[in-house]
Amino acid sequence: MLLLKILLYLQKFVELNNKKMKIRLFIISFMAVLSLSLLTSCATKQTAINQLQNLAYDMRDNGAYYNVDDWKQAAADFMAIRDKMRKYDYTPAERHQIGELEGECAKYMVQGIKNGAINTVLGIGSEIKGILDGLGIKY
Repeated sequence: MLLLKILLYLQKFVELNNKKMKIRLFIISFMAVLSLSLLTSCATKQTAINQLQNLAYDMRDNGAYYNVDDWKQAAADFMAIRDKMRKYDYTPAERHQIGELEGECAKYMVQGIKNGAINTVLGIGSEIKGILDGLGIKY
């Protein structure tokens, strides 16, 4: 009889521990999924900044050699990156960095206008001038 009571107590103890383990496993799994989703959104948000930075570097390093198609592609890339950035909330420090990078891109576009490479095709010149006007940059 005593052995039966001990076995029943052990069974209840194991069942209780199994329930606790299931709850713990669920909580740990939920926290892991939540952490991964937060990390992914930050990485995606940072990817847009990195793309803008790479575009600014490319314009700086290669803008003097751009032809009309290159400037069209740069303008399209710039607008696509800006559209992507509208989907995210940025901290004031990130917004400052983005503003600096956009300013650099605009500066290189102005240099392209002044060098006459963009003006060979009125459409792209007007588009870039429109971007610069939208940013409040005088050329």
